[in-house]
Amino acid sequence: MSAISPGETSTTLSPVRRLDRLPVTSSHLFWVALLGLAYLIETFDNIAFGFLAPAIRAEWGLSLGQIGLITSAVFVGMLVGAVGGGRLSDAHGRKPVLVWASVFYSAASLMSALAPNIEVLFASRVLTGIGVQAATGVIMVYLTEMFPSHARGRFFSAVSFFGFLASPLASMTALTVVPTGPGAWRWVFALGAVGVVIAVTVAVGLPETVRWLDSHGRQDEALRVVERMEAAASKNNPLPPASPVEGPIDQENGSIRDLFQHGYARRLVVLASTFAILVYCFYGFVSWVATVLVGRGMPQSEALEIVRNISLGSIFSPLILYTVADRIERKTAILIAGSITGIAMMVFGSTTDRGLTIASGFVVIVGLGALTTSFYMYLPEVFPTAIRGVGAGITAGVGRIAGIVSGVTIAAIYASQGDGPLYMGLGAGLVVMGVITAALGPKTTRRSLEAISHKS
Repeated sequence: MSAISPGETSTTLSPVRRLDRLPVTSSHLFWVALLGLAYLIETFDNIAFGFLAPAIRAEWGLSLGQIGLITSAVFVGMLVGAVGGGRLSDAHGRKPVLVWASVFYSAASLMSALAPNIEVLFASRVLTGIGVQAATGVIMVYLTEMFPSHARGRFFSAVSFFGFLASPLASMTALTVVPTGPGAWRWVFALGAVGVVIAVTVAVGLPETVRWLDSHGRQDEALRVVERMEAAASKNNPLPPASPVEGPIDQENGSIRDLFQHGYARRLVVLASTFAILVYCFYGFVSWVATVLVGRGMPQSEALEIVRNISLGSIFSPLILYTVADRIERKTAILIAGSITGIAMMVFGSTTDRGLTIASGFVVIVGLGALTTSFYMYLPEVFPTAIRGVGAGITAGVGRIAGIVSGVTIAAIYASQGDGPLYMGLGAGLVVMGVITAALGPKTTRRSLEAISHKS
């Protein structure tokens, strides 16, 4: 029999309070595996161009500016996907948006693989960005809404582990496939089409989130989801007591206008600006590192080998975060990771020594992974259920604008100043980002979403 507050029974508790008191169940573990695989495929599809750029540039005779233009294309799409996907998920549910976004980016991946020229490749990368960001945004919101607050950070880290496998996987795939002949890079893009498998699996095996159902007046469906989880959780031990009510549960549809009320405007501005700095610096490094190394005079094969080695650092980011994510504040983690990563990026830009290049690049990748994971944990936590998708989406969308700017301006800075000044500037930006977040961001670690959302 479950332990509950005096005067309450399991039937009088709201679906959300019943969900929040649950321990980790087999359902949580299955969802983590499924969402992790989805994140892996999306991330692979999204970052593949950075590893294929040298081969495409050589085959098509593209300039640095054209490479920058294609790099920016995905961010144009991600801007649309972030805001549009978030708004759709608030209105129609997290699950259907994840299903159809996965189908959408899979089709766009095939379009990239078949692109006959730069114009079609640009268009296909825009479409890929729309689908990938819509799907990624829903995954992060889903994790926020369906997983217990005391372990939310660890589950995010687990899913991020899958996602960050994409970097070494993409680099090793490129290293293996690209040298086999002209046009071989197309096969790497084609791998993104396996997202269709994820779409089918999500449609069959993933329930809608309890918070979304409850906030849209579908309490009966929310209760059915919770009751299945309670039945599994109570087989061996009684359920823990429900936590005290720390804030009202949303029972209405939200609008973009709500983001500028009840103190959310400050959160939106702080997180959008700092996330934009992160995205600019992230892609300023990841999307250009292979091109920069080739520009230093390295053969393409050697450059790709170094990129492969440093990209292994992304595997360690979620492993490190897993041990601390629910012990320290998100904004403190962002401050620490931003400072370390910024310094390492400055070192990378100032050295030509092969060993130090690999070592500093490895630290940068570890740090960028930690920062990205921490921000993806943070963004959905600070907005209420009714506007969680669009709030996180707009914040991510501003970041994607930074990505668009990055693709064009990084090319110009690199061409005129070289990689030394470029990475000094990017490193300083990461340090500033961490300081702003730590000073102005709200606390979220181990707190209920209702308590976070209704604290101005």
